[in-house]
Amino acid sequence: MPTTGLEVRLTEGRERAEVGRFTRTLDEIVRSLREIDRIYLRKGTRATWVMAGLSQDRQRDELIVRLEARPRSSERTAEDMLKPVEALVTGAARLAEVPEVPEYFSPTTVGRLGELATPQEGVQQVSLAPYNGQVGQEVRLTDAIQKNAQEAVNPFEISYGSVVGVVEVLGTARKNSLRLNVFEADSRRPIQAYMGSEEAEQVRQLWLHRVLLGGIIKRNRRGQAIRIDVDRVSQMPENDDGRPSTDELLGIDPGWLGSRSVDDYLREVRGEG
Repeated sequence: MPTTGLEVRLTEGRERAEVGRFTRTLDEIVRSLREIDRIYLRKGTRATWVMAGLSQDRQRDELIVRLEARPRSSERTAEDMLKPVEALVTGAARLAEVPEVPEYFSPTTVGRLGELATPQEGVQQVSLAPYNGQVGQEVRLTDAIQKNAQEAVNPFEISYGSVVGVVEVLGTARKNSLRLNVFEADSRRPIQAYMGSEEAEQVRQLWLHRVLLGGIIKRNRRGQAIRIDVDRVSQMPENDDGRPSTDELLGIDPGWLGSRSVDDYLREVRGEG
């Protein structure tokens, strides 16, 4: 059966959960679902998330909230609009194991889960699970998620390079600078990009188009690009049509080594005489 909603459990401590913490937790989870949905589907009708149930498990000292997506139109099926639930729970489970940015997650979403994993204001733990009449696999936001989330968005390596993706989210980071997300189709993740005002107008015209961005790239310990400070922008073809395949490139210049063998060429490159 398809997923019908997200179950959120808030485990209370000796003190009851503060109202502010309760409402902020739900707000941050809904923000995460919306972020994932924008990455999953760049164009389309967005769901309105509603609270479909609220109860209390006194034996486990838990508040239980069920969230469901209410369609605004018939453009998307209910099953499709609930893809963010599956991605959020799957990503949280992945983040509990390794310090990386999961598919359809932005660094902002990762940081948000890390914050939700921090006990505070009467809430000791938050857990997430899909449900469809019965609750699916539950993922608890533990200390491991808090630690891995921090490491996943922490720059480990800085180098000059380029990334290719679709411009998705535009916003002002600070005076005379622009912040945007560039979605990489291969990794199914957005990369945060920052640039000066001189490239801003060009990028605004390329919204939802494929671009190549060059600049200083910051990567996490697992080699994932999490941020690029852009110094050049160029538009790319919207897909790979017309680009040569590896089969076409293989053997394109069979005589480029001349009379030398591959071993002789490598010794020459290495300066081994």
